[in-house]
Amino acid sequence: MSTDYNSSDFKKLLDKLQTESWQLELIISGFAIYGLFSAIEPLRVEYFTSIKNNQTIYTAIIQALISGTYILMGSLLIHVVLRGLWIGTLGLRYISGEIDYDRLGYAPKFTNYLKTKVGSFDRYISRLENVCSTVFALAFLMVFYFLSYFLILTFFVIIAFVINNIGLFSDEAAAQTISIFAIIYVILILIFFFDYITMGGLKRDHWTAKYYYPIYRFFGIITLAFTYRPLVYNFLDQKRVRWVATFILPAYLVVLLFMQIYGVVNSNYQIEGQGTSSYFTSKFNYEDELTEETDLVQFVSIPSKVIDKPYMRVYVGFNKFLEDAILAHDSLLMPKKDRRGYSFKINRRFYFSGFNFSFSNQYQRIEKEQIRYLKVLDELYKLKIDSTFFDKEFVMTNDTNKRFGFETFLDLKNLKSGKHLLHLIGPDPRFEKDLDTLITIPFWYFKD
Repeated sequence: MSTDYNSSDFKKLLDKLQTESWQLELIISGFAIYGLFSAIEPLRVEYFTSIKNNQTIYTAIIQALISGTYILMGSLLIHVVLRGLWIGTLGLRYISGEIDYDRLGYAPKFTNYLKTKVGSFDRYISRLENVCSTVFALAFLMVFYFLSYFLILTFFVIIAFVINNIGLFSDEAAAQTISIFAIIYVILILIFFFDYITMGGLKRDHWTAKYYYPIYRFFGIITLAFTYRPLVYNFLDQKRVRWVATFILPAYLVVLLFMQIYGVVNSNYQIEGQGTSSYFTSKFNYEDELTEETDLVQFVSIPSKVIDKPYMRVYVGFNKFLEDAILAHDSLLMPKKDRRGYSFKINRRFYFSGFNFSFSNQYQRIEKEQIRYLKVLDELYKLKIDSTFFDKEFVMTNDTNKRFGFETFLDLKNLKSGKHLLHLIGPDPRFEKDLDTLITIPFWYFKD
């Protein structure tokens, strides 16, 4: 087979494939919709897990992946419906042929209107074919758009990681350097985005094109634009289609925002997404109600709303603010290099064929300091039921979703039956409070 795109044989092959492409489109759409639908639930689990583990950048990436999955699946569903309609029109044409307006017997006013607006049935089939092919190509163009978003974000993460870990800067200098880089990078992204929504507006003027060219080449390299650039410009040279290709992402964001702020209100006194308090119980603080994979503990949890044993487990999920308070209280626990966030896990122990080893002696040092860490945790954070403080001793643990946290058990044998309120009290660096009630969880205790 000739691979010369200028040869007549190659053009004939393309014409043949073009006329038969609808079969491949339906096969690909079917498999893609099934795969995307199967991927939604695992992505949602990963998304909520990353939120609870304070993985901000990873959360943003997963959220974008979920959005991209819904957009691609929605586009392919539209394509399948339109392609089904197209197949139906072909079958109808085989039976009845063209539309016979005279046979309808309508008045001349309506006959002339229908001939002008509806026109030939073959023209309708042709237009429907063009729409189907356009929607199919547009669906996969969205994949490349989201890939570009990931790569732009990944590039920033890599540069920030290098600056933070290369060893040439102190923590303060590294933070300042990353901040300056972030400002410059965001400005370049806004310039690039402006050219995108104006469909190449900065490329048209000779003066702006001269200065924009390096920015265009830079983002073209980091987004691997060479893989989809011909598809983009093939859309942009069509007046009717280029608006759809350009504004489908902004339109999706507007629709998403509308769906977030508009919905059914059941009560004038209902608060959407309300957390657990003395007068509201949320299932995310009761472990027996976390029935879905996406149901994750919201900071503190207890086994159930109803406790029928003389003891109760209390789990406190780790977060950055909690550790900030511990480090501020005991400066001896402050490490020379704060490695929280994205960094090499040099304190990790590896297991292989029955042997365990680590790349650094920091593992042993951290293991010894865990005792001091937990002692400070016990001093700073108190557990109170109603008005009585309870003795406790936290230990480190992982919950069922492998989220790092702390657990302890409270002795309830002297507690009266009925409703009670569990309070976690401690410092909250977010609001610069030395002592605050961080969460209140209602429960009912009935002796077995």
